[in-house]
Amino acid sequence: MGTKHVKKILAAVGLVVFWQIAALIARSGGEYAAVLVPTWGKVLTESLPGFAAFRGGALPNYGDALYVLLSSSLITVKRVLIGLAAGGLAGVATGIIIGLWPVLRAMLYPIIRILRNIPLLALIALFLVWFGGEERGIIIYIAFGLWIIYTTNIIEAIDNADRIRINFARTLGARNMDIYTNVILPMIVPNIINATKVALGVAWAIALGGEFLAAQDGLGRLLIVSQQYMETGRMLIILIVFIVLTAIFSWVVKVAGNRITRWMP
Repeated sequence: MGTKHVKKILAAVGLVVFWQIAALIARSGGEYAAVLVPTWGKVLTESLPGFAAFRGGALPNYGDALYVLLSSSLITVKRVLIGLAAGGLAGVATGIIIGLWPVLRAMLYPIIRILRNIPLLALIALFLVWFGGEERGIIIYIAFGLWIIYTTNIIEAIDNADRIRINFARTLGARNMDIYTNVILPMIVPNIINATKVALGVAWAIALGGEFLAAQDGLGRLLIVSQQYMETGRMLIILIVFIVLTAIFSWVVKVAGNRITRWMP
């Protein structure tokens, strides 16, 4: 096991220990403080099986609780993947079109930069008005946020393309279309992968925000109900689920990106 992995494990253990110490201190401060920062024992023996209540009001048990967490996770993952695919494809296409045509870039890029500076969470209310709590509204909201990320990254990647290689291709007689397809597009592949890493991290936050306000299912729905009843332990478990999902998908993107760009020096 490498030093990097050891450091990550030690950091995770340190967070667990820190939480337990804080919980023990809070417990000595009274019942209310103990509710705000529950011990790991309470989280695992009370909060975790308590998720069974979301399955038809079942009594606390681990089987139904794990089913609720798994099914809710799959719903959120589905939304993230659909939004990532739609926003990514649209963003890459938009970025290439705008980036390769100077006239379009001069007209549209300032507008995209303005949209990029708008906090995505500030748009939740607007999407809620437009689509209510419908499934398509949450997915469009995720796709919109990721579309902005992809578009700006692709435009900037095209702007920063290696001019030496482009000029070298021109001296060999390459036409504009040849330069676009054989020089510029291969050079921006690493930027697409990096944009995917950034977008994937943002996607979970966007999905959680959309679900938190409008969805009737998913991890965000579990979170808002837990928050309403001050179930801090359940909120902590949902947070851990998000951390695990983010780590898994980040690892998948990293492995896939390394394989796709293995031809690069």
